[in-house]
Amino acid sequence: MVTSWPRAYPATGMRAVFKRTPDDFRVDESLDFETTGNGEHLYLFVEKCNLGTPEVADYLARRFQVDSVAIGYAGMKDKVAVARQWFSVHTAENVNPPDVPETRELPGLKVLAVSRHERKLRRGQIGRNAFTVLLRDLQGDGLQERMELLAGNGVPNYFGPQRFGSDNLTAAIGWLGKRRKRRISKFLKGLYLSVLRAFLFNEVLGLRVANGSWDEAVEGEVLIAGDPSAPLWGRGRSASRGVALAMENAALAPHQGICEDLEYAGVKQQRRTQVLNADSLHWEESGDQLLLRFGLPAGSYATSFLHESFDLR
Repeated sequence: MVTSWPRAYPATGMRAVFKRTPDDFRVDESLDFETTGNGEHLYLFVEKCNLGTPEVADYLARRFQVDSVAIGYAGMKDKVAVARQWFSVHTAENVNPPDVPETRELPGLKVLAVSRHERKLRRGQIGRNAFTVLLRDLQGDGLQERMELLAGNGVPNYFGPQRFGSDNLTAAIGWLGKRRKRRISKFLKGLYLSVLRAFLFNEVLGLRVANGSWDEAVEGEVLIAGDPSAPLWGRGRSASRGVALAMENAALAPHQGICEDLEYAGVKQQRRTQVLNADSLHWEESGDQLLLRFGLPAGSYATSFLHESFDLR
């Protein structure tokens, strides 16, 4: 099944090595709220290297001897990376910073800051992710022009390959039709549903990229912050009308089985912007290496931004 979609801009011919080491890809998460310093939820700002977000969450549950539902985090971060992100642990209020996990128990994990808050950290409560990316063995020309183009116009807001993994989409489709008979963990169910919705979103966005309307409002468009949007599929009618709805229907027609099963699974339909804009974009070329710094909003992917300029290997 297709898990790659058209680019919005002509290929530059630039190529580079991506993630030769975990330190080549760094991400620093900022929440969309401030912790109060009080409450039943212990907040830990950690740095993880070569560790998946679920791996750290499982470790915290074991270390604090709590159920997995007592652990909160705002978003998944790349495993092959140096990522700084927040976790929350529902604990008694007398569990103080000295009881923070000994990081030697999980190599690659550092606790950088500790706070408290009244509520559990929930998915999506991210204000911004700041990225520092080092690309190696850079080849090709046109860097300045392409960076200026992306800084001004943005890129298609595709879900990146991390969302789909090596076989998540195939596994998710296989599970969806048998979900009543095949019990899986709450985490895996959430993953499969999000993978399927991401696939359908990318299908709609891919059609809009192919016909050149991904960043232009057409008749019947649903706008988010002034930009066109596409559905995250689920129960309920699409909010689009006219030309925009016709394009959605055309893109989703081959996947009606997935759409219907998602509706029966009880997922509520939402919208996601088609346009991804990076903020504070800075680039610095040194020999055959390129250092990029930029910020992205919650739920977006640095790989989708990089894909519009480079063939990565």
